[in-house]
Amino acid sequence: MPTFITRRRTSLVMGTAVSAAAIALPALLPGAASASGYSLHVSGPVSNLMGVNFNETISGVTASPANYVVAWEQFYKHTGCAATFAQESTRAFFSGTWGLTAWLAKPVSAGHYSAVARFGARNLGTHGMCAYLINLSTGTTYAHGSIWWTNHN
Repeated sequence: MPTFITRRRTSLVMGTAVSAAAIALPALLPGAASASGYSLHVSGPVSNLMGVNFNETISGVTASPANYVVAWEQFYKHTGCAATFAQESTRAFFSGTWGLTAWLAKPVSAGHYSAVARFGARNLGTHGMCAYLINLSTGTTYAHGSIWWTNHN
């Protein structure tokens, strides 16, 4: 049975539009997720044996108006994940250039949420997932996160 190395990566949290000065500093401080009512964490294995299936879990807390979780697989760690859903979705339309694949789209309700993205280690190298907590109607991003893993022999 292969051994999985697991780590938890948290995200930056996007505050609501009160004023740039009022939200800029709290959004960068630890614990800001609880203060804003929105959080998103991505966790799962960061090292996978080829041919083995594995899961990455997206979880957090949401409140209105954030109501949807969207995630993409990302193949290029050097370009990373965009800071907002709008920026990442623009990249996804150019899959030949960026190599992004829509992987998960799930409605979430106020309170705690969790969603599982199922993967299989079928290609060697570094892969990742970019995840966003959004309002589906407006596309506004309330929180985002990412995780990177390596598939190996």
